[in-house]
Amino acid sequence: MDANSRSTPDRVRLNPPRRLILPRPERLRDRSRARLATAPRTLRKMHPGSLGNVVGNFMEFLEAPMSEQNRAIYEFGPFRLDAQRRLLLRDSEPVKLFPKEFDTLLALVERGGEVLDKDELMRKVWGETIVEESNLSSNISHLRKLLGESRYRHEYIVTIPGRGYQFVAGVKQAFNEVIVRERTRTEIIVEQEGEAGEIESIAESEVLPAQSKGAQPWLGGTAQMVPAPALVTQEETTPGRKRLRIALLAGLFGLLLAGVGGGVWLYQSRNREREQRAAGLKLPQQQMTLRRFATHGGVPYGVAISPDGKSLVYKQSINDKDSLWLGQIETNNSVPISHRTDLTYGEPAFAPDGGSIYFTVSDDNRPQAMLVRMPVLGGVMTELIPNVHGPVTFSPDGKQLAFLRGDDETNQNSIIIADSADGKREHTLITRKLPQTFSSMGLAWSPDGQTIAVGANKTGGQDEILAVSVADSSVSKIGARDWGQLGKLAWLPDGGGLVMIARENAAARKSHIWFVPYPYGEARRVPNDLNIYLMNSLSLSAEGKLAVLQGHIQSSIWIAPNADLKQARRVLEGVAPRYEGVDGLAWTPDGRLLYTAYVGDSLAIWSMNSDGSNLRQLTSGGANSVDIQMSVTADGRYVVFQSNRSGGSEIWRANTNGSGLKQLTAAGGNSLPSLSPDGQWVVYTSVRDGKPTLWRISIDGGEAKQLTYKSSSWSQVSPDGKYIAYTAPSEAPGVRLMIIPFEGGEPVKSFAVPETALTGRRAMRWMPDGKAIIYKDHLRGLWQQGLDKEKPQPVKGFEDLRVRHLAWSFDGKSFVYTSGPTTQEIILIENFK
Repeated sequence: MDANSRSTPDRVRLNPPRRLILPRPERLRDRSRARLATAPRTLRKMHPGSLGNVVGNFMEFLEAPMSEQNRAIYEFGPFRLDAQRRLLLRDSEPVKLFPKEFDTLLALVERGGEVLDKDELMRKVWGETIVEESNLSSNISHLRKLLGESRYRHEYIVTIPGRGYQFVAGVKQAFNEVIVRERTRTEIIVEQEGEAGEIESIAESEVLPAQSKGAQPWLGGTAQMVPAPALVTQEETTPGRKRLRIALLAGLFGLLLAGVGGGVWLYQSRNREREQRAAGLKLPQQQMTLRRFATHGGVPYGVAISPDGKSLVYKQSINDKDSLWLGQIETNNSVPISHRTDLTYGEPAFAPDGGSIYFTVSDDNRPQAMLVRMPVLGGVMTELIPNVHGPVTFSPDGKQLAFLRGDDETNQNSIIIADSADGKREHTLITRKLPQTFSSMGLAWSPDGQTIAVGANKTGGQDEILAVSVADSSVSKIGARDWGQLGKLAWLPDGGGLVMIARENAAARKSHIWFVPYPYGEARRVPNDLNIYLMNSLSLSAEGKLAVLQGHIQSSIWIAPNADLKQARRVLEGVAPRYEGVDGLAWTPDGRLLYTAYVGDSLAIWSMNSDGSNLRQLTSGGANSVDIQMSVTADGRYVVFQSNRSGGSEIWRANTNGSGLKQLTAAGGNSLPSLSPDGQWVVYTSVRDGKPTLWRISIDGGEAKQLTYKSSSWSQVSPDGKYIAYTAPSEAPGVRLMIIPFEGGEPVKSFAVPETALTGRRAMRWMPDGKAIIYKDHLRGLWQQGLDKEKPQPVKGFEDLRVRHLAWSFDGKSFVYTSGPTTQEIILIENFK
C-alpha cells in the first residue's frame, strides 16, 4: 500500500454491486445460533408481531430440522398439491380451499395409503382447539366434491367405518426447487479475521432474484437495492481500526440477519395473503366496532341503512302508533317523515340510488299490504304493488325488485320480480308449497345479479338458505348446515357471503347475527356475544356497514292473590339476558314455582319457593338446548315440557326434581303440552306436512291420537277435564279462540280475539272455576273470555302491564305472572367480517 492509502483511515474496497449472496439456511443456522442465543430474553418475549417475536420465530426457524419445513409437492390424478405454497391445482388451475380444508387434505395425502383416525386427523388440523366432529365431516364432504367424487364412487378419500379416513389414490412426490430467473449478481464479501489470521467468507448461497428493478419480492416488500456496504481492508491493523472493523462487521451481520429474518416473516405473511385471495377470502379487517344510534320518543321496530352508510330510515312505535323517521348517523339526529296514525308500516328498504324508500302499508280497510314508494325526505306515497309479504330487495342496477307473495288457500308462496319504477311486468320466479315454503322475513339479491338468496322451511321444522337462479329458477343450498329459524339476510357488497339473523333452534328465544361465506365455508356468529337481535330487521350499506335491532326483556316474576294486582308482590327480579319466566311458568301442588331461565345459550327449567328463595336448576342439556312450556301433574309426580334435547322439538316427561327424563313423542314438530287434571294425558300441538293440529298421548307415552284436523295450536285442558281450548286461524286479522270436547271433534264454542292478542308467543289459562279463559295481549294487558259471553273483557288492573307468561296455583288462590319492559335499540356494526 502507498502512503496515501495508509493515511486514509476511512478508505475501503468496494466490489461492483452485481449480486446479493446470502448463506444457505443450514449454514446460517450453524453460524448464527450462538449470536441469537445471546439476544436478551426480554427481547424474545415481546408482544407478538414485535421485533422480539420476529427474532424468536427466526431462532426457531434456524433451530428446526430442515426436514420439518415441508417443501413437498404431491401429485395425484389431475391434481398437484403444493405444501409450501399451500395451493391445490387441477390441470394447472387453482382450486379454492379454505385453510382448514387444505390442512385436512394435506394430512391425508401425507399419510396416503394409511388409515388416519378421526382424533388424530382433528389434532393435525385443529391442534389443541376443541371442535365438533361435524367440522371434520364438513371438510371431508367438501373435499370430495372438489375432487370430483360422487356419493357412490370414492377415488381419493375413503371412510373407514369406526376408525377414520384413508387417502387411496396413488401419490407421486416431488420437491420445490429454487429457480434463478436473473443472473445479475450483487456481491457482499464480509471479511473477518479468524484466530489464525485467515480471512473467511460467510456469504455464499443464492436467494430468489428480484423480479423488477429495486424490488425484492422474497422479502414481501419493495425495498430499494442499495450499494454494497463498505468493507475494511486487512491493512487497517491499528486498535482503532480493528475496533471499527469489528463494529462494522457486527452491524453488517445484524443487518444481514434482520433482513433474512424479516424476509422469512414477510414472505410467509404475503404467502398467506395470496392463499386467502386464491381461496376467495377477504383479508383481515380492522377491529369490529358497535355503535348505538339513539331514537327519539318510541321503540324502533325496523331499520334500513342508506347505500352510502350515512343515513337511517326506521319505523318506531309511539303510544302503539307507527311512524317512519329519517336519522343522520354522524349527528345522531332524527326527523319524522311519515306518521299517519291510520297506517301500519312494514319494514323499510332504501332504493339503490338512496333517493327513495320502499315499504308496505296496511290499514283496517286494506288488510293486504300495499307496496309504496316515498322520497327519502318524506312526501307523497306512490302505490306500486298489492299483496306484498315482507320487505323488497333490488337488482344491482336498481331497475327491478323482488318480494314474497303468499296464498293461504293453496298454502304456497312465491318469489315475484317486477319493475321497481312502477311495479309492472310482474313475473313469478319460483313457487313452493307447504311444508317447504319460503321464509317471510325477506330476500337478498346478489351483487352480481345472478342469484336471490332466501330462507326456506324444510320438512321437520328446520330452515335452510337457498340460492335461486334469476336466469332459470334453479335452486341450490347455501352452506352445509340447517337452522332453527332464519330471519332477515343480506349479501356482502363483494358477494363473498351473507350476513343474517338466525336462531339455531326454532324454540329458542335468542337470535344472533351470523356470517355465512359463499359459495362455501363455515358459518360463524358476529359478534359472538350474548345480545339478542330482532329477526326481522337487518340492513347493509354499500360499504358493509350493518344496521340491526338489539332487544332485551327485563323480566320479573310476580304473585297476585286471586289476580288482584293491588296485592301483587315480586318474588324474583330477573337479570338480563336470562329471561326468567318468559317462556314458561307453572305451580307444583305443594306451592313451589317452576320457571324457565337461560344458562348461557341453553334455556332450562328452574324451581323456587313462592317467596323467591331456594332457587335450583332442574333440567340441563347440551349447547343451545331448550326446555320450555312446562306443566305439572296434580299428584306432583311429573313435570311435562317441550324440549329439543333429542334434536327435533318433542314432548318430554321428568320427575319434579329433574330426574327420570323420558321422551314421550317422536318424529319432531311436537310442542306446547297441556295436562289433563288427572295427570294421565298430555294434549299437544304436532306439525305434520306443514299443518299444526292437536294430538293426545298418555303420560307414559305410546300411541298418540289426533284430536283436530284443521289448523290448531296452543291447547289448554279445562279444570274439569271435559274441554280443550285452543287457537285457530281467522279470516280476519289475528286468530280465534276455539273450544272442543276432550275427546276431539268439532268446536262447541268459537270466540273472536282482539287482533293484538294471542299472537307470537302466546299464553292462556282456564280460570280456576272453568267458566272463563284468561289470555295475554301481545302489546299489554290481559283479556278474559267468559264461555257465556260474546266478547272478551280486559282484566282490571292489567291494562297497562306487559305480561309475558301466567299460571294459576292448584288451589286457585294465587296467580303468578311474568312481566317486564322490552328494550330495543338500533346498533351499527362495522368491520364485522
